Amino acid sequence: MSALPTSTPTDPELEVIDGEGASFGILRGRGGKVASITLAVLLASELAARVLAGGLPNPDWNFPQTDRKVAQMEALAADGKTADVVLIGNSSVNAAFITEDLETMSGLGSFYNAGLDGSSMRLTEDWTLNVVVPLIAPKTVVIGLTSRDLNDASSSNAEVFEKYLTSRGRARFMGEETMGQQVQRSLGEVSALVRISPFIRDPASLVTQYNPDGPNTGEFILPGEDYNPRPLDITRTRERALNDFTLGGIETESLTRLVAELEAQGIEVIVVEMPYVAEDYLDLHPNGVADYEAYRTAVKSFTDSRGLPYIDLTDYPWTTGEFYDFLHVNSAGIALVNSMLAEALVATS
Repeated sequence: MSALPTSTPTDPELEVIDGEGASFGILRGRGGKVASITLAVLLASELAARVLAGGLPNPDWNFPQTDRKVAQMEALAADGKTADVVLIGNSSVNAAFITEDLETMSGLGSFYNAGLDGSSMRLTEDWTLNVVVPLIAPKTVVIGLTSRDLNDASSSNAEVFEKYLTSRGRARFMGEETMGQQVQRSLGEVSALVRISPFIRDPASLVTQYNPDGPNTGEFILPGEDYNPRPLDITRTRERALNDFTLGGIETESLTRLVAELEAQGIEVIVVEMPYVAEDYLDLHPNGVADYEAYRTAVKSFTDSRGLPYIDLTDYPWTTGEFYDFLHVNSAGIALVNSMLAEALVATS
């Protein structure tokens, strides 16, 4: 009969060290497996991110549209080109004006549409004075306004402005990168996972911006011709853009500073009231027409006090036939607003 073993065979992953017992070996073995799994997940994520990155624009400014426009303006600046007229404002401006058409119809030189979706006056002020003007030195700035621009209480205005203000692209552009942002930029140069992290944090933008044929470099793609506001857009506008509608504070102060600084630099300023579908858009304000009329009164008082040209694009019998939602024009509306703006700009020149 063979002798019974006097000790338990050693499992390579359960090695007992200095008499501390098998529990330490078990933990070490599990730790190794966890580390291996974690590494495998990271490698798989990095590979997936590299595939996605091929169809995504640069997200340095936390919004791909901003990245595209910065790149466009930097390219113009590198070629020694400027813009005679720059258009600024939110998506109602970005989606409405076709620079080539305005150039042809007005004969006023080169145009650039610097409108940013979701922009408030706070964002527009910083964007215009710190990025647009230094890069393409316009002679005239046209400010397209909607009531949501001046709502001090807007939660979406605050959110979009904060994302812009804290973006790594703006920090780098302004020479204000923190050590953490420098590290992130360096990591982004070697890791697609780090580079597209803003998209990963905002899956909705990942879905809308991904293009398997390469990043979409267009500024606006008309989603449809027929008037059909999405329920989500209606809810967001009512609850996050026009919520607790309040005038006369931070947003108006930004508009005041923006105009004053542009004029101080010898840049002509023109204010344009953007069109809307009255029966739907006005009702989204907490107090309906009363809120909008208070906004219009404030804008008219502001432009009159400064002697600014004021172009009212709402002074037209607009119908749903020219819009795809309550603030954004379709192709028929685009043709109209470009013609109306060109004519008005010529009249003010």
